Amino acid sequence: MKEIINSPLLLILVSIGLIYIAAFSFLYFKKAYARCIELGISKEALQSVIKSSIVFSIVPSLSIVVGLFALIPVLGTVWSWWRLSVIGSLSYETLISSSVASAIGYETSAQMLESATGSQFGVVMILMSIGMLSGFFVLIPLGKKLCMSVSKTENASTWKYVLSGCFMLCLFSVYVPVLLIGDTIQAAVMLTGLVIAVGLGVLSSKPGLKWLGEFIMAFSMIGGMLSSLLWTGIFK
Repeated sequence: MKEIINSPLLLILVSIGLIYIAAFSFLYFKKAYARCIELGISKEALQSVIKSSIVFSIVPSLSIVVGLFALIPVLGTVWSWWRLSVIGSLSYETLISSSVASAIGYETSAQMLESATGSQFGVVMILMSIGMLSGFFVLIPLGKKLCMSVSKTENASTWKYVLSGCFMLCLFSVYVPVLLIGDTIQAAVMLTGLVIAVGLGVLSSKPGLKWLGEFIMAFSMIGGMLSSLLWTGIFK
């Protein structure tokens, strides 16, 4: 399996995919910029928007970088890089790899990385890819209609918050029980990250500390990962 996840072929394929996505994004950036100029928006205003967008893109990505380092021991560098660079989610990738590892007879994902065959790792890659594509299969035919129906509904702003809240509750009902019941250390790490996130959320509401709101996910993930050292020493 290690020969596959560290193979030059996989690295080349991932690099091609990332270059394509970067080129696609740059092309649409140029089209959007040119269209804004046609609409009479000043270059100074556009530069201000670009600068603020860069800042608000880099800061949340810190949590993704932390997640990358957490996922590398499970899936290797190249595949983790691909998953979290394009359409992946740390919680989703971890859950799928753990489920597959358990299904094929390994206690942990790390053991699977050490001992699994290429075919078994191929199953992990296929499940991760197909599972994430299901969202596109729903949004491509129905996404525009759903957005238009929400925007046309009376009290649409309230409905949006209700819909978003229900969606997050559904996610929590799937992931939280798995984390709490599966392993004591895993549960302790999750609760530590939760305490850090809530604490930072309270602090970010204070005047002068609003900037903390952009770092809540990154800091809670880093704190949770560091706490795993403590919890491992206590429970093992």
